[in-house]
Amino acid sequence: DVFGLPARDLIDIGAYRDAWLSHHGEFSLNMVSTRGCPYSCNWCAKPIWGQRYSMRSPVAVADEMTQLKFQHAPDHVWFADDIFGLRSDWLAEFADHIESTGGAVPFTIQSRCDLMNDVAVDALARSKCKEVWLGAESGSQRVLDAMDKEITVDEIRGARRRLGEHGVRACFFIQFGYPGETWEDICTTIDLVAELLPDDIGVSVSYPLPGTKFYEMVKSDLTDHANWQDSGDLAMIFAGTYSTGFYRALHHCLHDDLDLRRREAGLSRAPHPQLSELGLDEHRERVSTAWAALREREPGERNPNPTRLRIPVAAEAVSITPAAVEVTLNGNHA
Repeated sequence: DVFGLPARDLIDIGAYRDAWLSHHGEFSLNMVSTRGCPYSCNWCAKPIWGQRYSMRSPVAVADEMTQLKFQHAPDHVWFADDIFGLRSDWLAEFADHIESTGGAVPFTIQSRCDLMNDVAVDALARSKCKEVWLGAESGSQRVLDAMDKEITVDEIRGARRRLGEHGVRACFFIQFGYPGETWEDICTTIDLVAELLPDDIGVSVSYPLPGTKFYEMVKSDLTDHANWQDSGDLAMIFAGTYSTGFYRALHHCLHDDLDLRRREAGLSRAPHPQLSELGLDEHRERVSTAWAALREREPGERNPNPTRLRIPVAAEAVSITPAAVEVTLNGNHA
């Protein structure tokens, strides 16, 4: 809060608005309410930015949004925080203040499934939160534990349910290709997406970013394309369980399957020109054929020598097991 508001007067907001409207049909501005993250997902870029977690006051954030609304009239605000609203009491105070100023603008945030309790979700809905992107990552508890995610599959279910009940879009980040992930783990993730029908998904593969714990675990197995900028879309840069091509096909299958299931349920769907023109029977046939092809392809795509995660302990190394990586976050974080 001591740094004041961003110097938006130095930007040609009119040109910025025109570019957004031309490309997206709406005008969006960015805000930031926190810096850092108190959690320890082992593949996350958090260590690059340090361990400190800082929060602005909820009143200051609400006042900035109010100023944006009445000075620039954005249709939407994107919060660039790794985690928006770590504490439910912070969210409740933010909601109270933004309601009192009349300055709410529909906004999108990133958060965690275990933070989506009743108080938090009610506050998000009151403050006009439009969409929450959640780090669901996997439907397999074994994989979540290996990632040090510190969430449970039931917490993913609870977050999806609460957000849906309050009319807030719940979107999932899904990550495939984590070392040790099996076809059974992948199928468990597919089943969870089919069960919960998130409003949207973002699918990626595990990327070992330099400076992270995950990078140190797999760096001896990196390929010639170890530079993330050269990796390409959904490209594996270490020896994964499957090939890059397999994960790309899986990405398309999961997106198409979710779109079909939401269509059959009469729910809103993400824009997709190729699918929107298909009749329902054609859509079903497309998805069924794609899944059948992927299942047939799967056994032959298995890597006989995938990367095995190992954690250095003193002078030795031990393989990761779920029990070895369980960590509980205790106490409040200011």
